[in-house]
Order: sequence, then C-alpha cells, then structure tokens
Amino acid sequence: MAKKVVASLRDKSGVKYAKLVRSIKSKKTGAYKFKEEIVIEKYVKDIIAGKSPQQVIDELRAKEKEAEVIKAVADAEKAEAPKAEVPKAEVPKAEAPKAEAPKAEVPKAEVPDKENPKSE
Repeated sequence: MAKKVVASLRDKSGVKYAKLVRSIKSKKTGAYKFKEEIVIEKYVKDIIAGKSPQQVIDELRAKEKEAEVIKAVADAEKAEAPKAEVPKAEVPKAEAPKAEAPKAEVPKAEVPDKENPKSE
C-alpha cells in the first residue's frame, strides 16, 4: 500500500522537497532493491546524474559561504568609504524687485573759478 508523502514534504520555509525512489541492482542476487531519498526538488536531476545528496548539500553550503564573504566585503567597503556630505541646496530668497525710478541727471552748477574771474 502506498503512503502519501505530500503532506510531510511541505516546509514553511518555502523549500520544496521531492521523494526520490531509485532501483538498485544487487550484486549478490541480481535482484533489484529500491532506495528512497527525500531531496530538494531543484536538485533531483543532479542526484539522478550521479551526485550524492551530501555532495549537493556541500556545494550549497560553499555557495552560501561565498555569498556571505562577498556581502561582508561589500559592507566593509561601504563602511570604509568616507561619506561625502552633499551641501544642502540653498534656496534663493524671494526678493521683491526694486522698482526705483532712474535718477535724472542733475546738471552741474557752475562754480565760479576763483583763479580765473570772468571779466565783467
């Protein structure tokens, strides 16, 4: 009788699992045995191709470590880089336009020369 595995393979973290059933031929008797494994759904093809589930897990952990290192380096670069303070944009004050009438040219008053008096 077959069991329903669907409910037990669900995970709240969003990772989907699959039940992988392989047939393996026994060297002694020549009969087939069935080996059941629960694996991550994305990596079923890798495991069928010949990788062990442990190799797949090790590769995932290595990728996660590399991502953490890259993130740490990026965070360190951001922390070391001096923050250039951007001056606040000065808003020009709204000034009322000066409406001054142009000054009329005042004629110069003739000042009598003391040195050269005019003859009368």
